[in-house]
Amino acid sequence: MRRWAVSPFLPPAAFAAATLGLGVAPPQARTLASAATSRPLAHCSPPCPRPRRLCSSASSAASAATTALAVEEARRGRKQLGMDPPLYDYLLSNVREHPVLRDLREETATMRGSQMQVSPAQAQLLAMLVQILGAERCIEVGVYTGYSSLAVALALPESGRLVACERDERCLEVAKKYYQLAGVAHKVDVKHALAVDSLRSLLDCGEASSYDFAFVDADKRMYEEYFELLLKLVRVGGLIVMDNVLS
Repeated sequence: MRRWAVSPFLPPAAFAAATLGLGVAPPQARTLASAATSRPLAHCSPPCPRPRRLCSSASSAASAATTALAVEEARRGRKQLGMDPPLYDYLLSNVREHPVLRDLREETATMRGSQMQVSPAQAQLLAMLVQILGAERCIEVGVYTGYSSLAVALALPESGRLVACERDERCLEVAKKYYQLAGVAHKVDVKHALAVDSLRSLLDCGEASSYDFAFVDADKRMYEEYFELLLKLVRVGGLIVMDNVLS
């Protein structure tokens, strides 16, 4: 395949992330709660509601525990990539995370849909690929709150350009705030529109084969169309990375 690059010089942490697959969403936490119930005694009229209250209480506790676990995993950037906790902790301890990236990750952890954010290890892998390619012009389809795009922008040279395509204005406002805090806003061209329309617009502007790197983490139903458009935008020898291809 002409658009995939492999380097024999990946450090252990990044090699693990690359080998185990980029962007595999962590399994949903499952909590089962049950309450024993029995047929009400004949003299209980109406039936005693106690078992129902116990079940409701257990369900509420389970829901709260699941939510707390999800927030903590998002705060830590924990997408396990099929690894057991000790291996994942080793990987995370070898990741170099910019302070602004850390702050963005922790703010995103409090937001709805925080599981969509890539992990610190995955973001470092993307940044490393950009540096290996010597990329100067990049595209991201699906920005969310900007963690992966910020990692890429930090890896670009001062003259670099990243086209960031996102349709959610609320998420883009968070992303733009952190681009400014990290001092890379001048590198990022934000496109607030449907990604398909933004990519077609780039082609209409004569930018075919002018990009070095593209990362896609968006609506999976549109992946085939995104890929076909990016084949026209990314140069021969460039790299297209697509998140969650098999999920």
